[in-house]
Amino acid sequence: MAAVCLVLATAACKQQPSPQPGFPTPLSTPTATPALTPVPLPTPIPTPTPVYVPSKRLETSKMFNGIELHSSVETEFGTTATTDRNDPESYMLDLRLKVRVPKPDTDLSQLDTLNPFLSAALPGLATMIPGAKASHFYDDFYRHKVAMLQHNLPRLDLLLSRHNFFDCETVLELQHPDTQRRALLVQADMDVDMDGSDADRVPMVDGTITNYQPMTSYKWPKKTAVPNQFLASREAKLKQLEAELATKGLSAERSLELRTLIPQVRYEFNQLKTQSFLVATTDPFVVMPGSLITQDGQPFTPHIGDYCVVIFKNTLYPSIVGDVGPRDKIGEASYRIGKEINPRSTAYNRPVSDLKVTYLVFPNSADKPFDAPDLEKIRARCEQLLNEIGGYKGELLVWENLIKPPPTPTPSLTPAPSASPSPGTSPTAPTPTPSQGIAPQSSASASPSVTPAPVQP
Repeated sequence: MAAVCLVLATAACKQQPSPQPGFPTPLSTPTATPALTPVPLPTPIPTPTPVYVPSKRLETSKMFNGIELHSSVETEFGTTATTDRNDPESYMLDLRLKVRVPKPDTDLSQLDTLNPFLSAALPGLATMIPGAKASHFYDDFYRHKVAMLQHNLPRLDLLLSRHNFFDCETVLELQHPDTQRRALLVQADMDVDMDGSDADRVPMVDGTITNYQPMTSYKWPKKTAVPNQFLASREAKLKQLEAELATKGLSAERSLELRTLIPQVRYEFNQLKTQSFLVATTDPFVVMPGSLITQDGQPFTPHIGDYCVVIFKNTLYPSIVGDVGPRDKIGEASYRIGKEINPRSTAYNRPVSDLKVTYLVFPNSADKPFDAPDLEKIRARCEQLLNEIGGYKGELLVWENLIKPPPTPTPSLTPAPSASPSPGTSPTAPTPTPSQGIAPQSSASASPSVTPAPVQP
């Protein structure tokens, strides 16, 4: 009998579930364990900003784009499910983002490791680098990056990827000792800009690309009556918003939203109606971040319209500063430049992923008033500016004009004057009228040109 009791007791012990790793050890029986002495809690840490994750399928590896993710689950004793369900801190994700802020390169040999042709392409660098300094633009630029990370941390889908955070190797302020010509050297990667429209030169562009904008910061007055292809859609949007604002019973929140949105759409409508812009598929231009381009009064501040030479390997690409981009991203050029550097470039495939592209901007070099870009003039001015900082070697690209010239209008037919009858001669027979069986000339053939109808987007 004693043996049977021993076997049963052993079986009961084997059926006792073992605690799962990572969870608190459960109490076996209320009478077998003495009462727990309460442990004093540490001073509570201020509650961080809540992060709300959408209620849909999310793959962590895709949500954290390029960010190294370390995760763990920590457990502690609670009270009851009813109580803990109503306490936000009982089920909490504590999110911290650790970031290393890089330092700018200031040594020419370091830049040559990124582009071995740089010193050869710009012989004057050896003269200017000893007196160059890392621009305060670099520090300001990364301050904006960190500020945007802090602002967007509750929205994980808006965080910069690791690639876009580390997109700038250096920003150097250069000045040639003899000519005093200034240049701002930016070493970065290259993304593609697809923005811009100009009905005068390029009647149709692809406006379906993600984040496409029909306007660029570089603009000039329109010269023809051909309407911008996006004008009709902006006009329709403006009328729709104004009609909604006039409806009765509109909530105060929506009314405020419309009063903010309507001026923006009206501005775009007026700009598209009166201005022409650069076109990324045909015009060579670069994009500078707003954190650099808005600092007026600084001798090295780049401005819209300033000339810029893009250097990749041993080829130099003449261009201008044509647009302003986000304050926390750098390294962007028009599709025209990207396609020339890498034929596989698209709106979604960057030409150069590594930090091997040099952007050499010449501050305060813009020609005003702005006008449609002249590719020959851009190259000539860039060549002149390069010569003012010690010259260049390699190929300074000659851009082919991809825009077809407008057709020559057909001249109007001018009827020859009829000769007056001389004295003593019989007058000539009168010119037959249409009623006499001569078909009149059609108005289409008499008009030298036909104004095209507006193109729907």
